[in-house]
This record gives sequence, C-alpha cells and structure tokens, in this order.
Amino acid sequence: MSSTTQSDKKMRTKDFIYAGAFGALYIVLMLIIVMGSSAISPVLYFMAPLTVGLVCGTVYMLCVLKVHKFGAALISGLFFTLITCMQSLYAVIFSLAAALIAELILFLGKYQSRKMYLLSFVFFNLNMAAPTLMLLTDYDKFMMLSEKYSGAAYAQSFANMAFHGKIWFAILGCAIVGGIGGALIAKNLVKKHFEKAGAV
Repeated sequence: MSSTTQSDKKMRTKDFIYAGAFGALYIVLMLIIVMGSSAISPVLYFMAPLTVGLVCGTVYMLCVLKVHKFGAALISGLFFTLITCMQSLYAVIFSLAAALIAELILFLGKYQSRKMYLLSFVFFNLNMAAPTLMLLTDYDKFMMLSEKYSGAAYAQSFANMAFHGKIWFAILGCAIVGGIGGALIAKNLVKKHFEKAGAV
C-alpha cells in the first residue's frame, strides 16, 4: 500500500479531486444498495450496512490510498452526512464522529500502516448506522418519515421488526461486520489488482 511522503502532507487540488470523485462513487453505490434493499424488504434495508460495507470497502480503500493525506476520509464522511443524516442532529454527530475516528486512525498509522487502513474502514462503515439512529432517539419521527416516503403498509412492516427502536443495535452490528468484511475484501482486491496496475 502507498505511503505518504514527509514533504507533501497537505491536500492539493488533485487530492481534493480524487477524494471528491471516490466519495461521490461511494455515495452512488451506497444509495443504489440502500434503495434497492429498501424496495425489496425491510429486512434487507436493516441489513444494508452489512451489504454496503462489503461492496463499498474497496472504493473507500482506493480513496484513502490514492490520497494518503489527512482529509480524504473526512471528505467522504461529510458527503455521506449531508446526503443521509440531515433529519437528525444525533445522526449528524454520529456520522461525522465515525469519519473523524477513521481519519485519526489513518493519521496514527502515518498513512503507511496496512492494519490501520483496514481498521479505518471498520470505523468509517459505522456511519451506515447513523441514518437509522433516529430509531433510538426519535422513534415516532422515524416511523412518520417511513410512512411518508414508503407508505403506511411499509411503515407498519418496519414497526413490526423494530422492537420500538431496539433493532438499531442489530443495524450497528451489521455495520461492524460489514466494515470488517469490506476491509478484508478490499485488502485482497487492492493487492491483487490495483497495486499491480499502479493505480495506488
């Protein structure tokens, strides 16, 4: 995996472009997975943090490896927060905290440690549990929004599974497992394909 040079630690224009492009790709893939899962069943929607982690871990890894400077993970986290978490202040704080911790892990590894890159995504993927944090903090509002966007029948299906918000802890567990699985998949793909091709 690439390492940052000591003489060039600040984000440059090209770094912002790379981070923005990979961040946008991450968001697009995430939305496709979440919306597709939601359209099929509430079960798959609640499991989306697992699926997104497995699929999008490689995109995240390519982003932070390509830039390998402070800020890449935060930019992706900011995109995620603005698009998915604005209905709840708690969700915003949780999502940004996950991105900040992911960034700090990379920083502590001096953007050179393989283990830190992998651990970083495990924490970054916790933000997938942020949009549904409202299940714990404002259950009635979450159900109201579900009914507004998906209809009463679908909202009732949510309610039947949600155990008055306690399902959020299962969602958080899916985010953790998805982060671990996505990091391992990304590790193999990056090493097997992208490093050999000189992409990172």
